[in-house]
Amino acid sequence: MRINQQMLIKIAKEHVAKRARREKDLVAVYLTGSVSDGDPLLGGSTDIDLIFVHKEEPPLKREVLRVTYEISLDIEHHHQSFYTYHRRLRQNPWIGFALCNHQNILLDQDHWLEFIQASVSARFDSPENVYKRSEQFAEKARALWFDLNDPQEIDWEDWITLYFKAVGAAANAIACLNGPALTTRRFMLDFTSRAETLERLPLVGELTRLLGNENMNEELFNEWRKIWAETIEAANEKENCPPNIAKVRKAYFLQSVDAMAESGTLHAVLWPMLETWQQALTCLEDEEHHQRWQEFLKALGFQKENKEELLSNVDQFIDQAERLLEDYKNEYNL
Repeated sequence: MRINQQMLIKIAKEHVAKRARREKDLVAVYLTGSVSDGDPLLGGSTDIDLIFVHKEEPPLKREVLRVTYEISLDIEHHHQSFYTYHRRLRQNPWIGFALCNHQNILLDQDHWLEFIQASVSARFDSPENVYKRSEQFAEKARALWFDLNDPQEIDWEDWITLYFKAVGAAANAIACLNGPALTTRRFMLDFTSRAETLERLPLVGELTRLLGNENMNEELFNEWRKIWAETIEAANEKENCPPNIAKVRKAYFLQSVDAMAESGTLHAVLWPMLETWQQALTCLEDEEHHQRWQEFLKALGFQKENKEELLSNVDQFIDQAERLLEDYKNEYNL
């Protein structure tokens, strides 16, 4: 089966039409994500990101549904009140971009969403709004750094979780100066292109080092790839498994990671592995799963004894993000 953007949009439209007949409180539905951007496939797999807007409070915040092994629907549900202060969505680094594209609308009762889009699109690319989209990530990264630097003892597994969140927030502070927030699968691929546009390619090397790439190689990947996949499968046996790693999205992550490893971009596999592994552990109490995670971290060079060095390195990376934002602010007299 040949998967392309037209086919995926057709699947989305058919699903929306079926849901609209059944769910009478649907106000609007629109596309987000890679299908909207026109580059949906990675490793022959993809998901179709949709946002459903309801008149009534939706019973679910998020659901993922199987279409085929390679394709899933990832649906986020909003109450209509989320859009009350629609001008603020100009500074939303996740859905603001999708709301600026009229072609993303799949359902729009009484042209309500067209009105929202017109408001969000106005001055969406103004320097002030670009700066605000990035600034929120820089502030989050620095707040997380202060938590990491707190002298109060934090469990190592919790500490390293905060560490990766700080790294991700700092990377997004940089990336959002010329695009939307980074997604899990394409985190390093898209960060590389954003850094190149900003003429800051050395930041790519610094980010990969913060993620343990200096110790990553094909042998290590092949050794731990199976254990990572087994951990996600174990999480799917739990009722509280995070929807992001639901079994219907198995190909979404596994095939994309394999494709990046085989194509010579091994540095790009770490972020999706680290993110989804941590998500799986949130619903797994078995000590064996947590021990394997600790062993993987150790193989990448992350150990409790190195906390001060890790803290210093992420501090320097956040500093660079903050300086970039300061330069941007000064350039446009914000």
